[in-house]
Amino acid sequence: MEAKVFKYFEKDEIEQFGPFYKLNKTEFDFDLKKKNLILVTSITPTPAGEGKTTTLIGLNDCLNYFGLNSIACLRQPSMGPYFGIKGGATGSGMCELLLPDKINCGFTGDFYEIEAANNLIMAIIENEIYFNSSLNINPQKIMWKRCIDVNDRSLRDISYQIKKDINVNSSFTITAASFLMALFCLAKSKKDFEQKLNDTIIAFDYNDNPVYIKQLSITNAIMQILENALKPNLAFSKSNNPVIIHGGPFANIAHGCNSLIALNYGLSKADYVFTEAGFGSDLGAEKFLDILCRETNLIPNLVVLTITLKATIYHGKQISKDETLLTKQLIDIGFSNVLHHFNLLKQYGLPVCIVINKFSNDNEADLQYLLFKSKQLCNSVISKIWDNGVNNESRDVCDLILNSVKQIEKINFTYKLSDSVFQKIEDLSKKGYLAKQVSYSEKAIQKIKEAQPYINNFYVCGAKTQYSASTAVEFVDTNLQDVFVEDIEINYAARFIIPLYSKMFLMPGLPKVPRAKSK
Repeated sequence: MEAKVFKYFEKDEIEQFGPFYKLNKTEFDFDLKKKNLILVTSITPTPAGEGKTTTLIGLNDCLNYFGLNSIACLRQPSMGPYFGIKGGATGSGMCELLLPDKINCGFTGDFYEIEAANNLIMAIIENEIYFNSSLNINPQKIMWKRCIDVNDRSLRDISYQIKKDINVNSSFTITAASFLMALFCLAKSKKDFEQKLNDTIIAFDYNDNPVYIKQLSITNAIMQILENALKPNLAFSKSNNPVIIHGGPFANIAHGCNSLIALNYGLSKADYVFTEAGFGSDLGAEKFLDILCRETNLIPNLVVLTITLKATIYHGKQISKDETLLTKQLIDIGFSNVLHHFNLLKQYGLPVCIVINKFSNDNEADLQYLLFKSKQLCNSVISKIWDNGVNNESRDVCDLILNSVKQIEKINFTYKLSDSVFQKIEDLSKKGYLAKQVSYSEKAIQKIKEAQPYINNFYVCGAKTQYSASTAVEFVDTNLQDVFVEDIEINYAARFIIPLYSKMFLMPGLPKVPRAKSK
């Protein structure tokens, strides 16, 4: 494995960390014109599976197999859902990472360090209140929350005393949904992280003046806690190809992408860099393009839309509600979901290709029909890498990527950063979620008005399920709907305005029989 490691990385920038490696550069310099950034996304998720992660790992393996310099970047899985209902996020079949259980279960400890730093901030805030410090913090206007990387629904709502006469109602989030995690993953470098951390509003005083982390005088302590966490992790696929794994914000509440430090690391080392964005394109890819790309001036040279035969048929059944239809008819109906995501991605003015992720028991004739329909939209291919691994027959997959990447000068963003909060939310709702009209609760309107002086040029980061702006599984691109913004969260760390389109739990619960019982 060492030969593969040092093909891309210098010996002095690699630190052994158990069975994995840490990469110790935090400042980067590279010519983007010589690089190809490839974003992997998918259609609306189904229980049948789509396979963004397996496709990303397979594509990276494929380009390496044919002699190209390629690195993949992934989010770190959250341990809570791994022991809950979701399971791991390290690929499967022949497109899997080595040592998946260790990666899914704590990995190199980054999440624990982020959790500790996050909770230290909260403890210091409350300590300032307890001792009546000059910061004069209003305990009812704390903008921060504690976090833990365990699914625990009892922590969704908590009440406690800071001292005898001060009672607080608050909640925990899971670490992946914490504000600090979002900031961690949007920092371009260690230096950038420290600057953004200092400038983060964490509370308001009794005169409604903002209180910043730098006023707590704990930045050095936080940076000390996060010293190792800020270094990206290096793991390998079954084919011994490099995968940088770093950060893991939830796509439902944050931007669902691996850290910018990891992405910059990959771009500084390889000609082709694959990354993914959580859930379907209307959730993860939208946030990658509207938030991360604006934050960095990065522009993907290609977007890969991952689909499967099983997921397309599943959508056909959900939309039609008719169990008597033939498979070909279900593909025709379910393909409306593929078309929906393709059209959303094309709005950004980026090249798009389709990879059909083949599973072992897929019917060949049905696969060919799905390929025929996909080719009517864009360059498309059936990938058999999940089942067979990479071999000489994978050349068509490699050629698809090489023939589809293009140099792009700009993105057509969904909204303008300079517009009002309400206009930005309306643009995202209508263009991204196909809303017909947008309405707000009184609470949401009031929160926007109160935060208005501090949220100019903030990004809009929609909080919704992985399905649609509603909670319905059925989604046809012609079904325009009214959407309702129930509440607003403001992430002052990552500069997110977060409209809650449906009831969102930032702390997942466990199912009746958690996966932890089977471990």
